Amino acid sequence: MPSFQDLPFELVSEILSIAAKLNANDLNAVTYTYGLTQAPRPMQNKAYIQKYLRGRVPTDVQRWHSVDAIRQVSAQWHEWALSHALRELYIRRWQGGETWMRRAFENALPVEILPVVYQNPYKSVKSTAKLFGDYPQLARHVRKIWFNGIYRFDTVGYVFQILQNCRNVRTVTIPWTALRYGDSADWNNVLSFPRLTSLEFLAVGLKNEVCEFPESHRDTEVLGKTPSLDFSKLRRLKIFGDSNLKPISDEDLFFMARTATNLEEILITNVTSITAKGVSALVSASRETLKLLEFIPLAKDGFEPVQTPEDNRHICNLLASCPRLSDLAITVPSVCPELFSNPGVDWKETVRVRVGSHGIRGEGDNRADNITALLDSARTLLEKKNSDNLDIEIAVGPYLFEAKSRLVHGSYIAPKLASDNQWRPMEVPSVKGPYGYTGLYGGGKKGEWSAIGEADFVEAVRAGLVNLDV
Repeated sequence: MPSFQDLPFELVSEILSIAAKLNANDLNAVTYTYGLTQAPRPMQNKAYIQKYLRGRVPTDVQRWHSVDAIRQVSAQWHEWALSHALRELYIRRWQGGETWMRRAFENALPVEILPVVYQNPYKSVKSTAKLFGDYPQLARHVRKIWFNGIYRFDTVGYVFQILQNCRNVRTVTIPWTALRYGDSADWNNVLSFPRLTSLEFLAVGLKNEVCEFPESHRDTEVLGKTPSLDFSKLRRLKIFGDSNLKPISDEDLFFMARTATNLEEILITNVTSITAKGVSALVSASRETLKLLEFIPLAKDGFEPVQTPEDNRHICNLLASCPRLSDLAITVPSVCPELFSNPGVDWKETVRVRVGSHGIRGEGDNRADNITALLDSARTLLEKKNSDNLDIEIAVGPYLFEAKSRLVHGSYIAPKLASDNQWRPMEVPSVKGPYGYTGLYGGGKKGEWSAIGEADFVEAVRAGLVNLDV
């Protein structure tokens, strides 16, 4: 008589997925973690110690608990449970104990006996590395892995130990210091994974005491010294964040571009060490396959776009010649009508172009003519594409131009004051800010933005009332 095991594996997998989901949503499932307001001490009144909610249990831990019972049924279900629980891993450095110990020492009296609450923050990272080393068959279930908080020169090695046997991983989010401390064997192994298509580098600012270590400044120069590194399997490359210690630079992108010829998505945001030169190298290498390009460098002191007037790399023709590029949000040092000269582009939705304050050259009438020519070329492209889903936004300095609606968003308090209130364009409230639809971040500037007609703005530029070089 047919049994449950005789069902097609796809159907069994769907049923087990539903069961695991129900287990995860069970009222008795542990979904939140708790902590104490302070470390307990001998002879202390427990009334002063309170339990508080710390946060949700990580998703990968919840998945592991949701298949506890399923793993014990049969060998087939055991393998399915491992694939379900280990498909996405979030591996981070533990925090908490060392903070408690520091506070306890600061507040303790000389005669007090302090509790030992310290825990090695890399204990779970080491355990994961040992587990995958002893049982490599477990690592082969991993499809997506994210490392967080493992940046030091003496701990990056754990990242490569864990990745060593993850042969079926598709997406890897890795600290940027792995490029500095990893050697050719480490990176050749990672890039040899047959199914790896997405590589993300996450950068953060490190504490001064970490940066002061001489070992922190070592660099294996693996990209430059290992020509055999092959990035051609990658379809997605993401670089996020800025660092005060050996950040990823244009030179690193030049080396990657030698073999990164099949990228479909390039996302580089919140960086200060990468310019249009490095991005151009990647775009040129993957011009035939590129579908999404997002390059938004930001200044170190906030969310303002970084200004790079010294970078004279002109990539308008290159961007217009990418046949499959559909999603574009880019910051360029300068822009010209050639960016919108190719009606064969496959752009969709809203194309966002940020230009440095020096990106529109000229003064007075000459600059006004250049702005008009740029916007007219954008509108000409929109007319040729004849698509309701396509729009073009161009941010120049502190102003945002909408080509289709002929509106210019910005703060016009200073221009009106400069004209002794003689220049009074018709204004409408603006829901936009210098970062798109999110508005302004600064509380003091909220509500300052409004929208005026493009003709009124060009008139103010000719009269010298609007300063784009801010």
